[in-house]
Amino acid sequence: MKEIDYLEAIKLAEEGKWFPVYILLGNSLYLKDRFLKALSDNFLASEGDLEIREAGENDLETLLENQENACLFSLRRVLYLKNVHELKPGSRKELYKRIRSLKDQILILEQEGSPEELSDVDFPEGVLVKDPILGEKQLRNWIIGSLGRKGKRISPEAVEFLLTHTDGTLDTLVSEIEKISLYEEGEVISKETVEKIITPSIEGTAFELVEAVLTGKKGKAISLLNQIFYLGKEAPGRLIFLLFRQFRLLWQLANLGEIKRPDYFKLAQKLGDHPLAVKKALECLNRYTRERAQEALEALVGIDKKIKQGGEDPHLLLEKFIVEFSS
Repeated sequence: MKEIDYLEAIKLAEEGKWFPVYILLGNSLYLKDRFLKALSDNFLASEGDLEIREAGENDLETLLENQENACLFSLRRVLYLKNVHELKPGSRKELYKRIRSLKDQILILEQEGSPEELSDVDFPEGVLVKDPILGEKQLRNWIIGSLGRKGKRISPEAVEFLLTHTDGTLDTLVSEIEKISLYEEGEVISKETVEKIITPSIEGTAFELVEAVLTGKKGKAISLLNQIFYLGKEAPGRLIFLLFRQFRLLWQLANLGEIKRPDYFKLAQKLGDHPLAVKKALECLNRYTRERAQEALEALVGIDKKIKQGGEDPHLLLEKFIVEFSS
């Protein structure tokens, strides 16, 4: 099979060129999302559906059911089979043997790594899609371009710091760029801004812990709690402040009702908080009712009072809070 990387696959899809079968070998969630969007915008447009099935949760017959009649009720379809590598080896081989190209369907198989059985796979019109290998110059240009599309400019020193203090993968850089663009309200991003955001600190670790609580990642939150207690005596108080801020934002946003196409800067101005904090709260709003957010706020007030009065272990109090409110 022909091999291409995600950037080429995305570019071809945006130009209206695609293949009947794709096997995705890369691990970048960011590039997979961009690739699916390119196919949805151009191959499907408003004339078809994107259907996603989890390979590990279905048997082979379910994964391929009605493939011959896939487009009976819609003009076009993209069928995305996730985590094919979770199938048993025999099932994977049978899956590759049985799939075939259909006129109005694109079939995507998400297969991590490069398993041996792919050496026997032969789709004359299909492609293997891998993560791109980007050089330093390409990464620099990508960072500058990504921030440029957000209306921001970044200094050369800031780009250098970003590259040398991250793992250099697109997924990590996407996350950091999003934080940087929301944190910095001016047009030009300095090295000092980047350094403040991505260098480990009480605030950075606490903010990561808060995000873990809000997204239900209990184990990660407790691990970060253990880390933060080594960052200084003021760490627990700073953590309580950030937890209180995020749950207060959840409570405020819940009172606003449904928010379509949110403008984080305008919402932040209205609520008297930071755009990044507002964005994170909005992303987790579906997990908390106004009443649940109120309960968390009352619990944090109680924890703060007990810590200031002394006599109770701050670590234990915050651990109990994490267990209760990240469930």
